[in-house]
Amino acid sequence: MQKNLLEALAIDAETTSVIAVVGGGGKTSLIFRLMEEFVAGGKKVIVTTTTHMAYEPDRPFAEDGDTDKICDQLKNFGYTVAAGLNRSKGKIGCLPEEKLPKIKRLCDVLLIEADGAKRLPLKVPGEWEPVIPEFVDLVIGVVGMDALGEPIRKICHRPEKVAAFLRKGMEETVAEDDIVKIAASEEGLRKCVGKRKYRILLNKADISGKAEAVQRIAGELECQGIHTVWGSLKKKEYHHTCDLSLIMLAAGNSRRFGSNKLLYEIDGVPMYLRTLKKLQTAAREFKNCEIIVVTQYEEIASKAQESGARVLINPHPERGISSSMQIGLAAAKESSACLFTVSDQPWLTTETIVELVHKFLSEHKGMACTLLGTKTGNPCIFSRKYYQELMEITGDKGGKQIINRHPDDVVYLEIKDARELVDIDTL
Repeated sequence: MQKNLLEALAIDAETTSVIAVVGGGGKTSLIFRLMEEFVAGGKKVIVTTTTHMAYEPDRPFAEDGDTDKICDQLKNFGYTVAAGLNRSKGKIGCLPEEKLPKIKRLCDVLLIEADGAKRLPLKVPGEWEPVIPEFVDLVIGVVGMDALGEPIRKICHRPEKVAAFLRKGMEETVAEDDIVKIAASEEGLRKCVGKRKYRILLNKADISGKAEAVQRIAGELECQGIHTVWGSLKKKEYHHTCDLSLIMLAAGNSRRFGSNKLLYEIDGVPMYLRTLKKLQTAAREFKNCEIIVVTQYEEIASKAQESGARVLINPHPERGISSSMQIGLAAAKESSACLFTVSDQPWLTTETIVELVHKFLSEHKGMACTLLGTKTGNPCIFSRKYYQELMEITGDKGGKQIINRHPDDVVYLEIKDARELVDIDTL
């Protein structure tokens, strides 16, 4: 569980300057929670809308985006709300389109409510929705988990549109698959997102009896490459399935080396142990992280077990590296992603492992690997959606063929020191 929403949503406060929020009820609460965390970090924040929001008279407000007032309130409060105002309806509305780029230049972060749902937890956007300005960096879709198991007619904004999208009757209830479909579809909450970064928040996930369903929904969205957080904005409690398995492959026969190369000492440390120690150091940087060692060797198994790693024995190492990968993968099948590394790259650094994981988590691609020039190398990371393809590999082949099969879903970490990717095959 995390208390920091920016961290849970994997939002880089230094590089993210414009966020649009779409979807069901909870958008305004999310925006002001993000505002609080940005301001606590020293950022100047403007809140606005391209549709309508409730007017809160107790908050700093710059009517019609008055520049002098914005600057004054940013100085005094660290944030302000800039929008049009309809006092009779108690609503604030959008500024003229040409004014948004101007107020954007006055602050560090611009937060935009870009969709309306009349406080209902689930919706499918209309033809004119959402209104996302071109300069938005990140879009966050909100789903209220109080929609799950309730009739479409009762719980959804514009229920006839939701029913048509889901191909269900108005009296039918909202199922887990329905929420996944709405959250992931470019006709649903992902509409108009394009190539921007995209997150999902499953709000009100603390409702009794729905915890397991919420986690299944989050897991399925993660499988589709969508960073998903669930929790309660009211309680300020957030969860994210960012569990990662670091799998070290140490079962090779070392035919060309002439003896077990993994036990060969470099600077007084066996080759396999150099890699294991680096994985252990890297694992401290991440939460919910497990180290798995796949080997055929008793000495390696014993030492790895002593260190706290989970050890798996490969009884058929002659079947090649794919067999070791699949043994590790079968044990880690509940993880959101698996990093695979070999044990014969003695100069691979901890920093490279950590940087690769950070790049994978921040870019939200399905795979990540190191790159030297035009040549890909280990370690490699695969999200859950590629587990089945990995299980179908045969022989002495790793995951490179899957990386080559889906080049648009790979993030690469360029290696500057070629020595890091050198694997030792001969004495």
